[in-house]
Amino acid sequence: MPFFMLTPSRQPGPISLRALIPSASFVGCADIAVSAVTEQSSECTPGCLFAALPGFRSHGRQHIDHALLGGAAAILTDRPLAHVSLPQCVVPDVRHAYGLVCHGLYGCPSRKLGVAAVTGTNGKTTVTWLVRSLLESASRPTGVIGTIEYNDSLQSQPSSLTTPDALTLARCLAAIQDRRAKFAAVELSSHALKQDRASGLMVDVAIVTNVTSDHLDYHGSTDDYFRSKARIAELVKRGGLLVLNADDPCHAVILQHAPADCRVLTFGCETDADITARIETMSSQGTKFRLTHGVEQVDCWTPLIGKHNVSNCLAAVSAVRHFGLSLDEIATGLAQFDHVPGRLEQVDCGQEFQVYVDYAHTEDALKHAIATVRTVTTGRVIVAFGAGGDRDRTKRPQMARAAASADEVIVTSDNPRSEDPKQILLEVCAGFQLSECSYTSLLDRRQAIEHALDIARPGDAVLIAGKGHEKTQQIGAEKIPFDDVAVCRDWIRANLSAQRTSETLASP
Repeated sequence: MPFFMLTPSRQPGPISLRALIPSASFVGCADIAVSAVTEQSSECTPGCLFAALPGFRSHGRQHIDHALLGGAAAILTDRPLAHVSLPQCVVPDVRHAYGLVCHGLYGCPSRKLGVAAVTGTNGKTTVTWLVRSLLESASRPTGVIGTIEYNDSLQSQPSSLTTPDALTLARCLAAIQDRRAKFAAVELSSHALKQDRASGLMVDVAIVTNVTSDHLDYHGSTDDYFRSKARIAELVKRGGLLVLNADDPCHAVILQHAPADCRVLTFGCETDADITARIETMSSQGTKFRLTHGVEQVDCWTPLIGKHNVSNCLAAVSAVRHFGLSLDEIATGLAQFDHVPGRLEQVDCGQEFQVYVDYAHTEDALKHAIATVRTVTTGRVIVAFGAGGDRDRTKRPQMARAAASADEVIVTSDNPRSEDPKQILLEVCAGFQLSECSYTSLLDRRQAIEHALDIARPGDAVLIAGKGHEKTQQIGAEKIPFDDVAVCRDWIRANLSAQRTSETLASP
């Protein structure tokens, strides 16, 4: 596990595994008292419990000897190990049990916090940031765990995964609780839900923003992807709330997995729902809409733009209503919301055209980003985008089809990782074959961004898509410093400066 800055003040454990997992069987002992646990054999310390988890390339059972060298005192396993003399806790689902142990060590912090968990193909980060912002604007300190950062309400660190491993998740929630925060907003990826990284987490509000196709390289099928997303309903506390997007046809699939005693709340901009919004005006400065919940209504304004962002607002509103905020408090909080880094983030250095940097890396997200930018500009929409390596290859040509709705298209490299970036570009560009879209292909991302800015005219809008908030570009095993926002800002400032110098020299 990487260095983790958000450390709770309490010491973990000790806990009884028999009390925590009554259905477990034990080999070589009647019970095991645990004060430390790890799934990494290299991180075993004297006295800790080693969780032998199944992995993609190997099973934790193959690393028990290494764990013993580190001082492991007991093993959590899915079958008895005859060659191991240490005490063993045997469970049918070791990943699920590991999550219970991790959270149990820290006193099950999510039981004492108001937790809003968010999953979905798109919108997870924006919704969690909105939940935190709305609660904190009403003087309710809130932590957040997600794609951009892990934040305990007082300090933060950049995240390495949308949803961390079970132990890091438990530690972060404990740190949030130790800071006297009462609430936490947590992003849950489909990978995390399928891998039981959220096991042990108890949520008051489970939100599903939308479900479209993604990560098929990992899930293998859309059915598996949908089922993984639906598992968020299993985490809802008794009397908790499942929040679904009524505008998303897939919400019915999620609903089938809801516990019998779980209340369901729907939101929507286009469909009859429990919480709705009617968009009144939209500009590059923000969006005004009328929010309705039951018989209550309030006029809202947010600096966020796009119908999809109004939908994100409704998802967040659903959560904070459950936590007791009034519509007036919500309207105030929405107006005070700043922005989410790399989510249709505007870069304004005084240039005569608009520039947006967005994390859109799926067909659906790119389509919505382009459509949103088009609604707030009078000129052309210019998009530069790429597709990540070592990720779902099926979406590459689909993203090209989405990009074809722009007026000018530049295809470039994203995070190629271990793949050949030229091959990725070829697979992306194959999606243009069925359209009449002309495009420019520039492998170097900096050159592509600068070209997009260079061809922009007054009144145009430039959208740089794919990497959003990221500060590096991964090429091979190396992560090279690269920031889309900084590249845009540097080019604009340099060209504005050159333009002013030229105008000064030309003046009599």
